[in-house]
Amino acid sequence: PKFAIGIFALILGSLANFAVPGLIGIVVDAMTAEPTDWDTITFSCTSMMLLVLVSGIFAWLRATTFNGISERIAMRIKYDLFFFVINKDVAYFDETKTGDILSRISSDTSVIQDGLSTNVSMALRCSIIIICTLVILCLISWKLTLVTLGGITPVILFTVFTGKL
Repeated sequence: PKFAIGIFALILGSLANFAVPGLIGIVVDAMTAEPTDWDTITFSCTSMMLLVLVSGIFAWLRATTFNGISERIAMRIKYDLFFFVINKDVAYFDETKTGDILSRISSDTSVIQDGLSTNVSMALRCSIIIICTLVILCLISWKLTLVTLGGITPVILFTVFTGKL
């Protein structure tokens, strides 16, 4: 259930961020209209403030949810690793330094925890942003979307190829 809350907050926060540029466009159009439409400007600016506030709340909810999940996973990994180390033979403790064992239990699990809390959340968020951007591009012009994808695809392939080297 907590992961679902995190995903829900992630999706709604990202979608709220997409509405802000549209509202800025409405404000600019209302400011350049003759006569200036102050009611539309006021409504759009108020809506932007509320959207930014909602987006911030969802970002906080997403961060706390993913951090809580990663804390629990790290705790379980530490427990399993500690239990595994405790059940080793005495010869293992004669050969292995205490500092190495403690480093494995504390530092390595912290690296896993940081990766889970930040990287998973950012990967999901970026995926949502890419999908929403492609949908908006398709709504504006499917031809422009194909040109954009045609230009980006070689860059992605080159990045993947050079990243494996």
